Amino acid sequence: MGSGTRAGHWSTTHTSTATDEAWQLMAHFVIDNRGAWKKAVTERTGLAFNQIRLLRRIAAQPRSVSELAEAVGIDAPAASVAMTHLERDGLVERHIDPANRRRKIVSVTEAGRAVLHSAMTTPDPAPPAFAHLDDDDVETLRRILGRLDGARGPDD
Repeated sequence: MGSGTRAGHWSTTHTSTATDEAWQLMAHFVIDNRGAWKKAVTERTGLAFNQIRLLRRIAAQPRSVSELAEAVGIDAPAASVAMTHLERDGLVERHIDPANRRRKIVSVTEAGRAVLHSAMTTPDPAPPAFAHLDDDDVETLRRILGRLDGARGPDD
């Protein structure tokens, strides 16, 4: 991770050992504390969590299956299978790309948006470790994460 090119989105001018360490700590904390929410989302929607991740990306910007696979870090065949299931369930549609008739673009249907809304509104309380933060710490964390969230691109 020392190169600072997580998924090719960071230039080396914006990274340092401290930046990499902060990223790794944040990623590990989320990974270690997000399992219950992911399970609740899959139970609430009936979809695999990777399908939810794909729906989020498609809702943000319709794109091809190969672009979606790259955006979420899965291989194209797995993304294609997921798209087939989402399309079968009426959550996405594939359309011929007017700029390249050999290519199909995937977009979210209204039903897909409703499922995505259900997933993203699944209760997700802060883990117990947040009790160790005072109100100022929480507000600082919210401000910093809000800035990071606003700085991300469509594939982040």
